Parts: sequence; C-alpha cells; structure tokens
Amino acid sequence: MEKRVVITGMSTINPLGDNLEDYYNNLIAGKSGVKIWKTLDLTPCENKIGGDMGDYDWSTKLEQFKDDWGDQFKKIKKLFRNATFTSRISMLTAMEAWKDAGLWGTVIEDPFRVMTVVAGHNLNSNYIYQLGNQYQVEPDYIDSQAAVEAIDNNVPALITELFGLHGPAYTVGGACASGNLALRDAFRDLKLGEIDKAVVCGAPFDVSPPDIMASSIINSVVSKPEFQTQPEKGSRPFDTQRDGFVYSHGSATLIVETLESAKARGARIYAEVLGVKASSNANHLPMPGAEYMAYVMKALVKDAGIRPEQVDYANCHATGTPAGDRQEIKAIKLAFGDHAYKMKLNAPKSMLGHTCWASPLVETIGGVLQMKYGKLHPSINIEEIDPEIDLDVTPNTAINYQATYMLKNSFGFGGLNCCSLIKRWEE
Repeated sequence: MEKRVVITGMSTINPLGDNLEDYYNNLIAGKSGVKIWKTLDLTPCENKIGGDMGDYDWSTKLEQFKDDWGDQFKKIKKLFRNATFTSRISMLTAMEAWKDAGLWGTVIEDPFRVMTVVAGHNLNSNYIYQLGNQYQVEPDYIDSQAAVEAIDNNVPALITELFGLHGPAYTVGGACASGNLALRDAFRDLKLGEIDKAVVCGAPFDVSPPDIMASSIINSVVSKPEFQTQPEKGSRPFDTQRDGFVYSHGSATLIVETLESAKARGARIYAEVLGVKASSNANHLPMPGAEYMAYVMKALVKDAGIRPEQVDYANCHATGTPAGDRQEIKAIKLAFGDHAYKMKLNAPKSMLGHTCWASPLVETIGGVLQMKYGKLHPSINIEEIDPEIDLDVTPNTAINYQATYMLKNSFGFGGLNCCSLIKRWEE
C-alpha cells in the first residue's frame, strides 16, 4: 500500500525573518523585505533592489545550536568555516528544521532510509563570480577550497554529514520550480516506501551582479526608476504597474516523512502532502503557458483523490511579471472553472521578493502557517489591479480565513511547471 506523507519540521531564513514566528507575523502584517542592494555592486544595472541578505549574521544564528551539539559543536563550526554563503544558510535551515521535527538527539534506526534532496542549481553564482575576479588579479589567491565549495553537490553532502545520513542525496534543479521538484522526489520515494524520512532543503541562490544585469537586459526584473528609491513598492504582483520580479536571498527546509514514521515517534504534524505534479511547456524561453500550468493543477487534484471544489486556497507563484501573472490566473480558471472565483489567492513574493530556487519551499512554509492559524496574508502593493486579474487575490489586507487545501504553484524559466497540494493537518 502507498504511504501517506506529512510535514513534521520546518525552518526558513528569508528577508521577512529567520524563524517561523517572525516570518508569519511579517507576512500577515504585509511587511516588505525588499530593499536597495548593499552587498552587490549594481552600479551599471537599472535594477538595484532585492531581498539582500548577503550580510546575514550566520555565526550568531549558529551559536543558538551550541548546547544542542555539545562536544560536537567544534566539528560543526569547522564545517561552517570554509562554507559558502549558500552552504551556510542551507545548513542552518536544515539544522533548525531537524530540531523542529523533534529529531535532535534521537537515534535514527536506519540512516540509509533518510533522504537528502536540495533544491536549486548554479547555487554559488556570486561566489564563483568573485573567484573569477580574483583569478584575473592574482590566480594564486583564489579560495583554496573552491574546488569543493563551489560545486552544488557540496550542499547536500554537508547536510548528510551534519546528521550522519546515508540515504539518497543530491540536488534537483528546475529554476523557480526547483523547490517543488525536490519535494516531488521526496514525496514519491516516501509514497513507495523506499525511505522513511527526507530532508528537503531549498538552498539560497547566491545571485551575482551579472545575473541581475542579464535579467535586466531581457526585462524580467523591476527596472522602473520610481521603484529603485522605493524598494518596498517594487514587487507588485497583479498590479497594473508591475514590470518584473526582484531577486531575493532565502532558504527553507522541510522535514517530510511517512505518517507511519511520524506516528511511531509521536511527532507533531504540520500538514499532509497530498501530491506534487510537474509538466513542461516544450519551449525553452521564459514564456509561461496557461494550458500547461492548468494540466498540472488538474492532474494533481485528480491524483490526490479530491474534488476541485475542495481546493480553497492557492498560494500563487505570482512573480510580478506582466505575462506571468496573467497566465497563472488564466491557468487557475482553466483548471477550476467557476470554482476559481470562490477560491482565495495571495502572492507571497509581493513581500518576499523572489527567493528563486528556494521559493516554493519558503512559500510553502508560509502557506502551512496560514492554514494553521486561520489567517491569510495580503498581496501588497496593489494600487490598481490588472483588469485581467479577476479572482480574489487578497489585496493589501490580511483576512481571517480557514483554508484546508492549499495549491502551491511554481513555474520556472524554460517552461518548467510544478505544483503541490497540501492539506491542513487534522487528526
């Protein structure tokens, strides 16, 4: 028999908070985490705003785990010493999620049945950019650990070393859909009984100035001058003045496991994962396709064994690009018909900015917390809604609403679509 899959641990570090309480409270308050970049030199770029966490105090966060690790804390600090920005933040969210799941200090009966899957690709872009600059000046002075630290697979390797895990471990890259694609892999292995638990980590994308410049050239990021000095207004999904997304740093980790495993150890359960589905547009350009998005949504609901009208909440991808927002709304209407007008939607990127490869997991955590507390955060910066956005997108003000089934959308460049369906936990 196929297993049921539940979420038992969550952690995130993002522009709205580095703990669950602050993150949720800032979402509900409609606070923007977007600001002018300080840790990147974007002088040549039209876009100068984003969710900059390049100066995040990771060492103070790490000290919070000192008592948990005891005599092994020196070893953990050594892992952090040479790690990249991406690896450090990923390890911190993994450690906190592991603890949140009640796994800290427990003995894993079979570490070969615990999976580690990291969402993302090209993770250390800014680190590699800096290596290149140093190489041009003096090659002998590039980071001596770069051969290990610069490659993506180092992130899952470090996480397995933290917890002594021997199950499958790798990265899954699918642009902005990466987080859901990673969850899809873990979900499938858990359903089939190949593993008992999984650490699903959305690694932060260490975005570089050339990345942002290239995105400016193709008009995918916010370039309007008026928003460069008012960064909190720059990310505005569904508004008529939207003109692109804003890059943000951010990471999230979920601990997912079979219901049988969670029950056996008396774990606290946040939510149940009912399904994760993916499709592609057969078009490598960053041009969203509503019909392919809708296909995923319909297949997801069907495979989960629920009725479309039971899905009451959509946590939207909604990056703030003119075409992307419209296509997503069109897809929801294609998938749910008249019921779409009864659903509640919101756009977490209006506050977070776009946390890129980690965004599906960062935003899933926000959605699970909203279902837990019975309140939905606003989509901020909607001053004049696009007439084609005719669904309830929770504009500007949080609302009391008890959602039970959450559709979490993610659509990556290259026409890579992946959606998950999450149910609020009820005994």
